[in-house]
Amino acid sequence: MACQTDGGVALNAELVFGGVCSANAQAFLRTPGGSLSHIAGMRNLLILFLLLLLAVLPLRAADRELGLAREMLEDAVIRDDADGMQLARERLLRIAADANDRVVLRDAHYLVALSAFFESFSAYRDVAASGRVAATGIRHSDRAIELDPQFADAWMISAALRRNAQRAGVVVPADPPTAPNRVKRAIELDARSPLVALLSGAARSMNPNGAANPEGVQMIDDLAARLDADRAATGRRFGLWDAQAHAWKILVRIAANEPSAETLRPLTAQLLTQRPDFALGQFLAESVAERRFVAAPSVVWQPFLTDPAGDGNVASHPDVIAVDRADSGDRLWYRVTFREPLPRSFGTNIVVNRNGDPAAGMAWWGNGSTFRFDRLVTAWISRDGDRYFGRVGVTDDDGARGLRFSGITTDVQLAMGPGDRSVMIGVPRSALELTEKSTIVVAGGTHLVWNDDATSPANSR
Repeated sequence: MACQTDGGVALNAELVFGGVCSANAQAFLRTPGGSLSHIAGMRNLLILFLLLLLAVLPLRAADRELGLAREMLEDAVIRDDADGMQLARERLLRIAADANDRVVLRDAHYLVALSAFFESFSAYRDVAASGRVAATGIRHSDRAIELDPQFADAWMISAALRRNAQRAGVVVPADPPTAPNRVKRAIELDARSPLVALLSGAARSMNPNGAANPEGVQMIDDLAARLDADRAATGRRFGLWDAQAHAWKILVRIAANEPSAETLRPLTAQLLTQRPDFALGQFLAESVAERRFVAAPSVVWQPFLTDPAGDGNVASHPDVIAVDRADSGDRLWYRVTFREPLPRSFGTNIVVNRNGDPAAGMAWWGNGSTFRFDRLVTAWISRDGDRYFGRVGVTDDDGARGLRFSGITTDVQLAMGPGDRSVMIGVPRSALELTEKSTIVVAGGTHLVWNDDATSPANSR
């Protein structure tokens, strides 16, 4: 049944008035408030609303997908899950390929770069793979900057990726002379961004000559406190940047002249209470755990290396003068002797090139050295009586690039010699895999910096 309007247009009265085409209905259609034009206007508004809804729904779906990918990436970084990071990066690449919204596109490219940054540190990839993933990250960070030149995090991660790529041997084209300094630009745009604040504080804390710089330590402490306050106010979960900030709060205290176990152990316990799955937190807990020296082994020592006294980089730091070695079944022992008694905190490394190939492995960081290695024994410790804590273990060159110094094993035994002038290091034979062509550098110094080393000829088994 239809009602005829003044304009001669029929409306379905069953839809409008329940099927009654009454005089009242017709009167309604003729009133200004009930005119056809009014109803048509309402219909147009409804259509416009539906169109807007259809436009917004894909954007919200893209936001949700981006949020899930971000969470997936952050959890993979927390766990140091290389496969998980790669899966998150591939998901983000798909989002970037499909995105129409500029902010979603920018964030997807940035998160691909962030994944590449953490992946390029991974000990689960060789140096060539790390270099390739860093180069991939550079392209995506630069795309994020292109989409939003005011995005501080993209400038900072772009700078960090360039350093990682160069460490892996990738040639990175230099910026034009007129281009802004990427780190400075990031700080100018948003110094309080967690990423910018963390990397700025870490860089400021680093001191090639010893203990962490107080300015950088304070920057990291301030960031951790700010994130704690934000989390308390918002109820958000303990996420990636919380974990990183608190890990660095521990790292800069390990990098003190006299690190304190009484300070470090509660900090690591609190960190792991918040995120038991945090791989870096687990590593830090191992680094500050109490260990005991073993008794000096009953072995026959054979002279191995000698080094002139007083040739260290810094006269007051531990100065290697001799290295002896011994065989004890499945363990090889090295006794490193120093010119003066060792201080409470000291460090020593056994640096091995298993096949004697001068082009293989990672470059040893000894001053002026061209030595390259593919096995590294580390004992950087602080001691109190018969106990000690610190970084002790064996890794390969890829593990060393990723700063994972116990990638192969933590089964390294330490014993102190008479008068504290020597340290004995027992290493599983299977961890070193020495050959007739192996060459070795034995180094010593503080628990923070190299000072002196002695180098072997071939046949170091």
